[in-house]
Order: sequence, then structure tokens, then C-alpha cells
Amino acid sequence: MVVQGLDQLKVPIAVRKDLEDFVSQLLDFYKGDLVSVTVFGSAVSGDYAEATSDLNLLVIYSDLNIADLGAVAKLAQRWLRKRKFMPRFLSLRNLTASSRFFQIDLLEMRDAHVVLYGEDVLAGIPIRPADMYWQLAHEIKRMRMRIKQQFWRAAGDPKLMRLILLQRFSSLVHLLRVLLFLRNKPTPLPPHEVVEAAVRELNVDPEFAREMFAWKAGKAKPDPVGAFSKLMEMIRLIDAEVDRLGV
Repeated sequence: MVVQGLDQLKVPIAVRKDLEDFVSQLLDFYKGDLVSVTVFGSAVSGDYAEATSDLNLLVIYSDLNIADLGAVAKLAQRWLRKRKFMPRFLSLRNLTASSRFFQIDLLEMRDAHVVLYGEDVLAGIPIRPADMYWQLAHEIKRMRMRIKQQFWRAAGDPKLMRLILLQRFSSLVHLLRVLLFLRNKPTPLPPHEVVEAAVRELNVDPEFAREMFAWKAGKAKPDPVGAFSKLMEMIRLIDAEVDRLGV
């Protein structure tokens, strides 16, 4: 089987070769039931890091149940350990029926995806701004409610504090992109460009963003307590902008 689209991915050649093997093995397992295999996220947008990034895959079947997943579980686990391949296994019916509740994920997938096999299922799923707004509001308010609890639980553990800070910051970048989309502003894909747009349009603190990107790259080591305070300010800013937006 020839896997298409591999040359469009911004990943090392060795990762492309392994991805080709993985997709071929999936087809051997499911043959006619496999509708499509799509790569989305950092491998397409350009911020993929082989040592740390997951390679996100959307694997769609005509039908799927737990017994079907049992057959492919060991294969998926092996590739997760070897290459951090992170497939999401769904039936086409499940994807279509649940799409209105996962609009943020679908926006990211739609804007940064490459089809490796089969149909471009994402092209036919509508983006609904009203549903996206409510998901955005839910995500930012949930984060705001939880961040202080996460701080006191991680206090005194630098590794855990770094992990939480970088995870929450990464999540905020995704939410910033959604907010820009809902405000009909340009929505670039690379995280650095998303933050640059948010600095211009939403008055996001550029110093804090630079600090987080440098920390993620191992080029800085900010004070975790101060970083949590700045993170909280960023969460409050986004929350206020979401409330002002409404849909």
C-alpha cells in the first residue's frame, strides 16, 4: 500500500518511514473497515520535536467497538513506546455525532491535517461558532477554577510545577487561537505566531510568553511562583475576553 501525504509532514525522514509502516499495519488489521488515517497537530504545523512531541493521528473506521480495538491494542502500544504515535480511534458515526461538542479540537485538526490514507473526513464536518464559544468558555473557566489547586499541590516540587506550567500554557495557546478565530482575526498555526497575534489583538503579556517558550526549549529557568502568577493573569485576561465576546 502506498501511504500518501508523507512528504507534507514536518518530521524527520525516519519518523515518516515508521509512520508508513504503522498505517500499513493498520490496514492489514482492518482492511475494508478502515475509512481514513489523518495526521494532525505539530507534525503538520511545524513545531514537532522528535524527543518530546506526540504524533497525533485520527483513525476512522466504518464501525468500531471495544473488541475491534483489542486486536490493534498491542500494535498501537508498541508504536506509542517507540515513536509516541498517539492515535485516536473513532467510528465515522461517532465523529459526526459528537462533532458539535469538540469544536476546538476540530478547528485545530481542520487547519493542520494531512490525510495519509482514505477520505478527508474532516473536510465535511462543519465548524459551528456558537458551539465553539461555549466550549471555549467552559475550558477557560474550568482552568481558572483549578489552577490555584494545582499550584498548592505542586508547591515545593519544581519538576511538577514546570510540568503544570508548560501544560497549562500550551493549552492557553490553543484557546487563544480559538478566541482569535471567533473574533474573525487571522489564526496562524505555529504557537509563536498565535501568541504574537494575541499580543497585538488581546494585549497578552509578551514577556511571559517568551519566558514560557524559552523554558520549554530548555533555554530559561524562571521562578515557578512568579510564573504561576503570570499564568493566572493570562487566564483571567482570556476569561474576560471570552465573556466580552459572547456569541
